[in-house]
Amino acid sequence: MAPLRTLGLWLARLAVSAWVGAATLFVIVGVSEVTTADFDSVIRDRLVVVRFPWYYAAGFTLVAVGTVGTALARGHAQLSHRRWICALGLLVLGLAGMTADYVAIYRPLEEMVTPPGKPRMQEFVTLHEWSARVNGVNLLLCAAAAGVLTWPRTTASRPE
Repeated sequence: MAPLRTLGLWLARLAVSAWVGAATLFVIVGVSEVTTADFDSVIRDRLVVVRFPWYYAAGFTLVAVGTVGTALARGHAQLSHRRWICALGLLVLGLAGMTADYVAIYRPLEEMVTPPGKPRMQEFVTLHEWSARVNGVNLLLCAAAAGVLTWPRTTASRPE
């Protein structure tokens, strides 16, 4: 059972940290491209439809792998029970938020920019702002989970 716990902790640390890095890079590069004045609205709309499905696919995959890895890591010597519960809870909340964002926010936004170049309505602006907020919260949840998973456990820690 110990090798499975170790594999789970390794997978969780790798996948969640990879997602935090990938999402951060996506926001810096991808979002700056779709909000720049250098591209017309048709190109920006097309970028949204082409890139965001990959963003969500990568996010769902990496956070799900991180969640499963965390579940498998239960009882690992480097992860106290409290930290295990905290990381698992943060990741489940992150997955739930990502799912809600994809279904209730991204899919309607995608319809609003298909076909590319359609005029923006106030509903688009409102949904876009919600998407930015929800994605920001989800990224913070995953970053916190990565911190909990990777923070070293000292030998002087009291048993929990």
